[in-house]
Amino acid sequence: MKISEILPYLKRPGSDAGSNFASDGEKITDLISGKTYPLVHEMIDFQGNTNLAEKPVPEGVMFRLNHFYSNYIDAFLRTSIFAGGGVIFIKALRKMKTWIDATGKKKTLLIEPEDNNLVDYLGAGNCVTVEDFNAKIVIPLPSAYPNINASMEELPINSSSFEVVISNYVLEHVIHPRHHMREVARILKPGGYLILSGPGDIYPSHRVPYNYFNVIRYGYYEMFKENNLELVEEYFPARSWLSILYISYATAVRNSWFNKNQFTKLLHLVALGISVILSPLFNLLAMLMDLITPFDKRGYAVYLALVKKPEQ
Repeated sequence: MKISEILPYLKRPGSDAGSNFASDGEKITDLISGKTYPLVHEMIDFQGNTNLAEKPVPEGVMFRLNHFYSNYIDAFLRTSIFAGGGVIFIKALRKMKTWIDATGKKKTLLIEPEDNNLVDYLGAGNCVTVEDFNAKIVIPLPSAYPNINASMEELPINSSSFEVVISNYVLEHVIHPRHHMREVARILKPGGYLILSGPGDIYPSHRVPYNYFNVIRYGYYEMFKENNLELVEEYFPARSWLSILYISYATAVRNSWFNKNQFTKLLHLVALGISVILSPLFNLLAMLMDLITPFDKRGYAVYLALVKKPEQ
């Protein structure tokens, strides 16, 4: 979405006072308070103090290969059949698209898009994207910057301004997850829908040190209740065996131990190659085991919910 189209949705972070933003191509200015926020590669940077410089790549060909892999391959591979448990994210994305269709593909606030799958499905002109660079260990390439860089606990978005909000694996990276849920409820129009995805009770730590919580479904229920949100449907893309497979894959292939030196990075490459070959079979076996094993909604890696804000 263009900057000029985003401005009417904005407010100053942490303030309920009226705002009136204008852009000069280098920054946006609130004409009421006089506060300014820079534009960085067409992204509105509400964080201000964020270091957007790319971190230097350690010396060595293996680390350069790893840098290329992280920027251009990892997002695709870990959400495919070629990663252990990658089927989880294929199923989750399919369900989120179903809910997007059910809510009519209306103007959407997309929080932490992760990759272009949801943006492409919604249409770049039909959604405002928000990420928090202060809670990331790897800053995306400028070509993949969101529309807004802001805190998930103080979203600079007007109240009752969106009919659909997607919160995509956000709560585990927020120090006060209840604050984020409160912000989402504030932004939703009455009758609007929240599409939420997040970790379940056995999701591995990631993006450390910015990974604070795993939330089981009863924790989500409480946050929905606190904000007068009604659960319409919930979905578990990962039952027990797929969840166990994903944790095993994260331990064997996405282990930070491999980042020690050139030799360990070579071992990492070997482990990755083996996993690409074996993961389709392991995914199939895990799905079969999940079909024949009773599921009591315990031992799941990912939780999805469609939630509605009641009409007033």
